[in-house]
Amino acid sequence: MPSIQCRMVSGLFKLIGVNKMLDKQGEEFEKLLESYRKKQKKPLEVPYKKLAGFDIGMKIVGETTCYVVRKSGDKPQKAVLYLFGGGYILPPDSGDLILCGQIAERIGAEVWFPLYPMAPEHRLRETLQSTLRVYQSMLERFDARDIRFFGTSSGGGQAMSLCVYIRREQTDVPLPGKLVLQSPGLQVPPSDQQKAEMEKRAKDDVMIPPRFFDSIAPVLAEGDDAYLLSPILCDLSGFPPIDVFYGTKEVMIAYLPDLQEVCRKCGVSLTEHIGEGMMHCWGAMEFVPEARAVREEYFAALQ
Repeated sequence: MPSIQCRMVSGLFKLIGVNKMLDKQGEEFEKLLESYRKKQKKPLEVPYKKLAGFDIGMKIVGETTCYVVRKSGDKPQKAVLYLFGGGYILPPDSGDLILCGQIAERIGAEVWFPLYPMAPEHRLRETLQSTLRVYQSMLERFDARDIRFFGTSSGGGQAMSLCVYIRREQTDVPLPGKLVLQSPGLQVPPSDQQKAEMEKRAKDDVMIPPRFFDSIAPVLAEGDDAYLLSPILCDLSGFPPIDVFYGTKEVMIAYLPDLQEVCRKCGVSLTEHIGEGMMHCWGAMEFVPEARAVREEYFAALQ
């Protein structure tokens, strides 16, 4: 059974109506996007006090600001590209950088955290081009086999889409050594079967309404670029091993059977981590016991 803290957070999200905020259509959805556009303009608050003992650098790669976090005095031989979640519309917060520090310390890595361009001002192709440039900059210092992609929610989907994009359009760029994905979105919009499963779980998901995927899809990609939103519909042959995390109380676990099938067909190693009774991206709630526990699984997977 989920801890008291976990149930309290879930109850709070339900009381606030987080999923209802995202369950908009038409003009109401346009207003929602505009509100997030304004949030994206606010500077990221870097928690320097909580990250005492870490070196926090900042690079400009192309036009993308990228924080680089490592334990002070370390000279890591491996690196992690951290792709934050938020449906490509919600900006990151200081908690993401704290997790970057934890990853850097626990696995002895340098963690690159790009503030990639988001919708509605930018399409998904632009986002992937931005993160690809960051990854190429990482490859100047690290071997691809020593780099991990870590992504949460849409960031997990982006990690997969970036690999698909590299394979289709940047064939001279090697794929990373591993993908570690928390609650990734893997097919947008979802298939009819996935939608049916999402609807069954909608009453338990306090964060993501199933209709959000249909609303956000045309904002991110259409036409020839639509494949970028649905990496599990693509050929994943030659992909690195994947560790995926889903909670049983989130609609996005509906993607798991199709991920299992495409990995089986393409010969990709897949390790599944299922959080019984857990909500979407429960690992982000650092003060919850289950979040601390799943972070240990992150660290092990990222080795």
